[in-house]
Amino acid sequence: MPTLEKISAADIPARAGRRSKTSPLREAIFALKPEEGLYVQYYDKESGEGYKPSTVAQVAGRMSKDNAQFRYSVRSDASKKGCYILCTPKSV
Repeated sequence: MPTLEKISAADIPARAGRRSKTSPLREAIFALKPEEGLYVQYYDKESGEGYKPSTVAQVAGRMSKDNAQFRYSVRSDASKKGCYILCTPKSV
């Protein structure tokens, strides 16, 4: 059986932060001020750029749920291959 050693939590190295594929999207949404918007390009297989519509909706929805002050709504744009994310204050 392997030896188990008890140590202090202070002796454990800090976890290296891992950036996910959606980190840039989350950071851009978080930087929005009330009544500001953000255009998000949908995923393009050829270029490998953008986000799937379901991913955008999931990220914006989760951020709205976690934020007591602001709501992030997704608005489609049929003329472009993408959508807008709008930041609005939550009504109290």
